[in-house]
Amino acid sequence: MDFIQRSIRISAGITLLFAPFLFFYLETSFALGFMAGAFWNIINVFLLSRLLKILLPTSSINKKWGAAAGILKFPVLYGAGYFLLRYTNLSLYGIMTGFSLILAVFLLKALGIYLSGSEEGPWVLGNLKK
Repeated sequence: MDFIQRSIRISAGITLLFAPFLFFYLETSFALGFMAGAFWNIINVFLLSRLLKILLPTSSINKKWGAAAGILKFPVLYGAGYFLLRYTNLSLYGIMTGFSLILAVFLLKALGIYLSGSEEGPWVLGNLKK
């Protein structure tokens, strides 16, 4: 689960880092669509990870949090996604690009873990080989 939490933080950081450049170099509709799609998927993955954590038998998370995550995830979050797609003037290409950002982070992190043989990787300060 630490993999997911780190990927969420990295994706949020990349989204905030890219935002000013997207506003400057591309149209506002694309930049807002990118941010909306990225944050929608980040929230979606966060709530999904909470639901999965609750289903684990060794979980110490409160079951009420799981019910709240389920109520927020399915009707509220998916309703907001439908509203974004149907009733806003955001770029669909921007939404799709932002939505796939966390998936690209997952892919690159998994590839780094596979190639380095460690979840933290050789570039972390404590793992440097002398």
